[in-house]
Amino acid sequence: MQPGQGWINRNRKPFLWVNGIVFVLFWIFTNPLLPLSYPLREVLVGFGYLFIIIGVLGRVYSSLTIASHKDAQIVKTEMYSVVRHPLYFSSFVIIIGIGMLTGRPELLAYIIAFFLACFYPMILNEEKYLGDKFGREYADYKKQVPMLIPNFSKWRARDNIEINLKLVTRTILDGSVLLLIPPVLEIIGYVKSLI
Repeated sequence: MQPGQGWINRNRKPFLWVNGIVFVLFWIFTNPLLPLSYPLREVLVGFGYLFIIIGVLGRVYSSLTIASHKDAQIVKTEMYSVVRHPLYFSSFVIIIGIGMLTGRPELLAYIIAFFLACFYPMILNEEKYLGDKFGREYADYKKQVPMLIPNFSKWRARDNIEINLKLVTRTILDGSVLLLIPPVLEIIGYVKSLI
């Protein structure tokens, strides 16, 4: 982590844990502000599972794309050709999926606000770091590729990529932990129904 990253960047793990606990407690001990009909709730939950899977796959593919080039050069192909921060974007998709799994719009809004409060400053700090390191090349890249909302019409791919197995393995392990969230939320939902 580079110096001058701000309070949230320096304390992101405790911030994530505290907000995760607040999210779960709020979900367990409060009633929905906007109750959804059963079919609509189930559609929301179904899309939640889909978003989590897409987000995990996006994180793995982004890690494959960046390979061993992280902080050594600006990668401008695959996911990095459509969005400057595909790992953050994929994490955002996962966060939306988790919010949808609750079947509660207010918790979905909370988790989106939490993500933006936590990760947007980190994205801005990373942008500054890359701008300082790569100068004009990164400034040109910023003009061509959106920060966080992908533009798939800009897709460019290489014929071959070099794989950093350590980075990809870590991303797969992180993603595997994230795939445990749906069953944990199901258990919490079951416990809540007993209270």
